[in-house]
Amino acid sequence: MKKLAGVFVLSFPFLVLAQNNCSVYKDAAHKKACELYNRAIEASQGSKTSQIIFLNSIEACPSFAPSLNEMSVPYLKRGDFSTWKVLMDQAVKADPQYLSTRGWCLFKFLRDYKNSFQDLKRAYDINSGIPGYSGDGDYDLRIVMALNQREMGNYNLAIKYFNECIQDNEKKKVVGLFDYLHRGVTEYKCKNYQAALNDLLLETKKYEKLADTYYYLGLTYFKLKLNRKGKQNLLKAKELYLHSGYYRNDPYCEALDQVYLSDINKAIRSLK
Repeated sequence: MKKLAGVFVLSFPFLVLAQNNCSVYKDAAHKKACELYNRAIEASQGSKTSQIIFLNSIEACPSFAPSLNEMSVPYLKRGDFSTWKVLMDQAVKADPQYLSTRGWCLFKFLRDYKNSFQDLKRAYDINSGIPGYSGDGDYDLRIVMALNQREMGNYNLAIKYFNECIQDNEKKKVVGLFDYLHRGVTEYKCKNYQAALNDLLLETKKYEKLADTYYYLGLTYFKLKLNRKGKQNLLKAKELYLHSGYYRNDPYCEALDQVYLSDINKAIRSLK
């Protein structure tokens, strides 16, 4: 890693970003910043070349939100959250549409559930109940709003957002990959075991071989006094984890409701 003109540079895999249409900007500063942004995204994300061009773009127009946002990403990925937030706050100030991005990152990387929810709720209100999608594309951000509320201990409000999002997306047939899992785990935490079972079974139809789901299914069956099914699901969770590699894993941080082999083994040992 090198430091250049106050910019820390770290190389990341190339990400394809869409070019901006710079003709929509009428003033010279925004147009110049846009042109430099388009040049910057042609280089590898986090590279020295890319970061320098983003810096030039911001110098041309300090309120050009796309460059502020993209320049912040490498800092986020390398764990320099302070620098990331300075840039991200400027992007949000310049364009409130970046509330969704900041809210998602506060949730995923910093576990700042309160401020994440505040950002996403503002985006929700601005966009008529549609706050957008997570940066990795896995989540309708209403699910993240629900998870934020759950982690703050507000289970009823969490279920409200889960239900709103899932019911809406069921109609569109676009339910997220882990939506039933998260709502099922939340119902389990609320001791609503039949509701948890229903969601976890729906999750197995959405993602047939996910070890995490079978772990929670095992726990839920035991709570429902269906011990034989409970044991079967815990053993299936272990088999999937060990021999198939079908378990949740994030390259940057631990995911909510993620299960480890130690969790599965502990649950199995408790049967003896």
